[in-house]
Amino acid sequence: MTTTVRRSLPAEGEVVDVLVVGGGITGAAIAYEAASRGLSVALVEKGDFGAATSAATGKLIHGGLRYLKNLEVGLVRESLAERRTLSRIAPGLVSPIAMVLPDPGLIEHVGLTAYDVLSFDRNRVPASHRIPRHRSLSREELRLRGLGHLEHGILFHDAMMLSPERLTFAFVRSAVAQGARVANHVRADGLISAAGRVRGARVTDLVTGTAHEVRARVTVNASGPWAYEVLAAEGLLQRAAGPRPEVRSEGIYLITRPITETMVLTVSSGGHFSFAPWRGRTLIGPTETPYTGDVSDWRLTRESIERFLSEINAAGRLPVELSMSDVVAAYGGLRPLTETSGTDTYRASRASELVDHAKDGVPGIVTATGGKYTTARAFAEKVVPALARSIGRVAAPSRTADVPLDGADLADTGTADLIDRLYGSDAGALRAVASESDVLSREATDDGELLAGVAFAARHEAAVHLTDILLNRTGIGRRGDPGDEVLSAAADVAGTELDWSPERRATELDAARAAVALPR
Repeated sequence: MTTTVRRSLPAEGEVVDVLVVGGGITGAAIAYEAASRGLSVALVEKGDFGAATSAATGKLIHGGLRYLKNLEVGLVRESLAERRTLSRIAPGLVSPIAMVLPDPGLIEHVGLTAYDVLSFDRNRVPASHRIPRHRSLSREELRLRGLGHLEHGILFHDAMMLSPERLTFAFVRSAVAQGARVANHVRADGLISAAGRVRGARVTDLVTGTAHEVRARVTVNASGPWAYEVLAAEGLLQRAAGPRPEVRSEGIYLITRPITETMVLTVSSGGHFSFAPWRGRTLIGPTETPYTGDVSDWRLTRESIERFLSEINAAGRLPVELSMSDVVAAYGGLRPLTETSGTDTYRASRASELVDHAKDGVPGIVTATGGKYTTARAFAEKVVPALARSIGRVAAPSRTADVPLDGADLADTGTADLIDRLYGSDAGALRAVASESDVLSREATDDGELLAGVAFAARHEAAVHLTDILLNRTGIGRRGDPGDEVLSAAADVAGTELDWSPERRATELDAARAAVALPR
């Protein structure tokens, strides 16, 4: 049975155990973990669920091979274990991908041997998701993979997300299934405090314009790159916020016409990027660029795309040279880091960190920061007992590593069908929506997504805007501009489902056109 997610906040005067500020993967995982372990939970997100940093990812679920260079063995082991866990609890959305490391030296061979050893339990997964040990490729094998321009290569495997946006939403939906109340497009304006303790947050519903107080026994600041701004905005916590972060890490990705069927990892002394096949396109990224401006001012620019194209062509790891005409989409964002070394964001730790501001003299609020998508669930599993203790509760045992995410389970884990993989146990419900009309059964992408996904998102997935639907509930707008015919049809479906006026439909369509276009 489909779990319908509706925007919902606690009633005025009600006190929940945990308020999570931030609906990216970290906040969503904490909300699910807390709700599943017996705590009452509310979550607010000022944009859409998983739409910012959590969407600005290379879609890899990986152990972090390069972290071995920093001797972060514990982080690598945890990441590899979570790769296995996510493959089990969301098998349609997370599956193995083969990749080639070109021109390896002794260090790379040793590192991949350690990688195999640290992932000793990697194959406690469905047969379709098993991962072999790494091995060297012959020149002939490289040629057959379309990589004849390379002299040497090692083949190894990690995992890749079909849709980070749907995976984040699966955590949100799982939280709702466990009793959490969640609301996107709700901005946290400030913290409620009394007797020196944080007791929730003042929020504004950006859909209705109404102000609201969400009272909580403990508040979790899971706002990613905005964590400093959330703290610094409140006089009570200005000392705890400390100085404004000197630098953040900008990462951008390009989606191009299909170039290679095999993922290629390029590593240099200053960074790394990869070329990966994804939904009939090639995904290239990330950059690793220090960013020193305000978080709210960051934008993806034409200049940054062109600079990255130059870096890609200079690296010479593709069989062709790329130009702007090859780029069909681009996206990016700022990474939350727990530490930096000057402006060297590439070597900054990706470990997660929980900061309890009781040590700053302000109990009732913690900040969850840093980390990476792969380890968000494991981080939440560690965080929730501490949250429970802070309010005099004991959390029930965790089950999230063993129970499929709500709606993400698959009867046939080896299926290649796009709808089955995206919608899991809801695929039948999605197809039932498609059967309602010729319009809803139309393909909206050339790899098989249906306009029925627009109606399904409007009915069941708390979508407010057309961009929510096109970018974060479906992949219709993630693979490049689908064309005005598809955009207009999607606006018609969403407008009918959400009862938009002609003026609202026009506004939503204009915003969607801008969202799927490359920056000029």
